[in-house]
Amino acid sequence: MIRRRLVLSAAAPLAVALVALTVGFHVVLSWRLERDADHALRARADAAAGVLTVSSGRLHMIETPFDEALDNGVWVFDAHGATVSSPAAGALDREARALSGVSRPTFRGFGDDLRFLAVPLREYAAPGGTLVVALSLAPFLEAEHTTLVAAIVFDLFILGLGAVFVRRAVTQALRPVARMTDQAARWSEHDLDKRFSLGPPRDELSGLAATLDNLLGRLSAALRHEQRVTAEIAHELRTPLSQVRLETEVALRRDRPASELRAALTEVSNATDRMTNALDTLIGLAQRDIRPADGTTPAGKVARDALRACRDGAGGVGGIRLDLEQTGEGEVLVGCDHDVVLRMLQPLLDNALRFGRSAVTLQVRREGGDVLFRVRDDGPGFAEDELEAVLRPGVQGRASPPGQGSGLGLALARRLAEAAGGGLTPRASRSGGIVELRLPVAAAVAGNRHS
Repeated sequence: MIRRRLVLSAAAPLAVALVALTVGFHVVLSWRLERDADHALRARADAAAGVLTVSSGRLHMIETPFDEALDNGVWVFDAHGATVSSPAAGALDREARALSGVSRPTFRGFGDDLRFLAVPLREYAAPGGTLVVALSLAPFLEAEHTTLVAAIVFDLFILGLGAVFVRRAVTQALRPVARMTDQAARWSEHDLDKRFSLGPPRDELSGLAATLDNLLGRLSAALRHEQRVTAEIAHELRTPLSQVRLETEVALRRDRPASELRAALTEVSNATDRMTNALDTLIGLAQRDIRPADGTTPAGKVARDALRACRDGAGGVGGIRLDLEQTGEGEVLVGCDHDVVLRMLQPLLDNALRFGRSAVTLQVRREGGDVLFRVRDDGPGFAEDELEAVLRPGVQGRASPPGQGSGLGLALARRLAEAAGGGLTPRASRSGGIVELRLPVAAAVAGNRHS
């Protein structure tokens, strides 16, 4: 869980810092207590030296009231190493005797809780000899142990308190994130139009909100795109399927001459071709992200291929003449794939063949940074007030016979053209129908012309 990892990440450096501080404090405390013990030994040696006297060339200790505490742990040796005063015999006496005869003050430990100090008596203006004092370190060790335990308890308290505060801070910091995550999950299932709308990113939370808003926007766009494609497929298939069903029911209702059956089957075949073309166009557009300058295609070649496909298609061209007019010097390259351009031109030519009377002309030329494909027929054409309407899915022009087509040819061609960085525009004309398809010139060619 991220909350636990964050708490551990924050508590670990605090624990390391507390351990380092405790170790440093313990080292300093041990050094300080050792210094205090040495000072206490020195003070005791000074006090013991104060009761020493020399009589007849020999050292003596002056008897004073309540001198038991002073005599305990004090050894005096003369210049020859003989014992002048000794509190007791045993291991301590042997250790003290080993220190007799030192030439300068010497500290030495004995065991874990005892420390000796040997001082030459000449430092106290005595003729010779050594003064040895001992001090128990038990009080100092006890103080050190108590202080260390107290420091550890304090460290644990601080670490626990810090972990509580860090956990609380992390929880408060992550609560908006969890709330935003839950909201985004609910909106993605039920309402993709909701947004956090926290404005430009100022911190991590507003940056996360902006990212989630963009994600929800892309999901909403993808869903609308899927719904639109599904609706367009349904629109495009409804009329051809109805025609196929009607022709089939009429053909099965009674015996018909072979010519009528052939005509019915031809209509079924044409409707099937329209459904196939519509499905290919819609699915290709839905599955492929067409970008400007995505591939290059010779404009003249794709125009000739489009006319050839019309001549070779089912039903032919019905005696209508198909002409290609290409102006300009050399071949112009379109910044789009051949198959995509072909899918744009085919519904334009199909409409022109359906409404034209005797001739359909496909003009190709370059205008600035665009390649212009103009399809002209000698049919009824478009009225001024229907130029925008005929580009919407499911809308047909007034000249379209009832029951023919579904009004998606121009809409699909326009979508393909805009996805490729171009556009599609019908023109009003008294001399026939005109539809212009503009696509960008290939980037390399456009760059060479401008250089």
